[in-house]
This record gives sequence, C-alpha cells and structure tokens, in this order.
Amino acid sequence: MDQQARKLCLQQPSKGKHQMNNKSKIIGAFLALVLIAVAVPTAFTAPAVTLTASVVDQQCQGGDFVNVTLTAALNPARSGVTYAWDFDNDGVLDTEPSSDPTVSHAYPDEVSVTARVQVTKGRRSISDTVTFGTLRCEN
Repeated sequence: MDQQARKLCLQQPSKGKHQMNNKSKIIGAFLALVLIAVAVPTAFTAPAVTLTASVVDQQCQGGDFVNVTLTAALNPARSGVTYAWDFDNDGVLDTEPSSDPTVSHAYPDEVSVTARVQVTKGRRSISDTVTFGTLRCEN
C-alpha cells in the first residue's frame, strides 16, 4: 500500500469499522447508564430501610370504644417522608399523608385489628402492618 492510500485509510475508516465503533460506543454508554442506575442511592435503598409499625397506647373512652395510638419508625431515619395509615387494613388509606408518624384512632373494645402504615418519599413507598387486640372497657 503506498503512502497516499495509507493516509486515506487513516482519515476515512471503512464502513464496517465505523459501524463497529458506533456499536461499541452504544454498548459502552448503555453499560455506563446501568452502572450509574445501580450506584445512585434512592429514597429507600442502600442501606436497606426497615419500617416498624407499633401500638403506643390504648385508653378506654367510655362505653365500648378504645382510643389507640399508633406510630411508625424508619431505621435508619429518613427526612422528607410522609406517613399515611389504613386503620383496618382494607387497602384504603384512612389518613392524609403527614410528616408525623403517630396517629390515634377509636376502635371497638375487645376486637383484633390489623392496621397498616405506608411511608412515601417521592415515588417510592414502603409499608408495614401491626396486629393487636383492643382493651376490654368497663361500662
């Protein structure tokens, strides 16, 4: 190959080689995006977040009703989250989202109840349930 032909080959890569370079660039860009997506922590990832719902207190309210105070705790704690409660675990949130994890609700006495809390940050959420029996109240 003469000097003129070599110069032309170096300036203008062959079609097959050019396509391979584009494929390599696309694959490299895809892999970089995958690595970035895996490495960037989100609301409830890295480290893992644990949500615990619990009963804080029960007080008879006269008659056959018990005022139950429920709370939730995230470990590790997160800022900018909201808590919403489903008092009878029927899939419908009974409270508006709030930054306060503690709520109170009146239940009949002597019943078994499962309540669910849902914690949300942005588009991500996590939930937990707590099952408990209410007190027996004297009339």
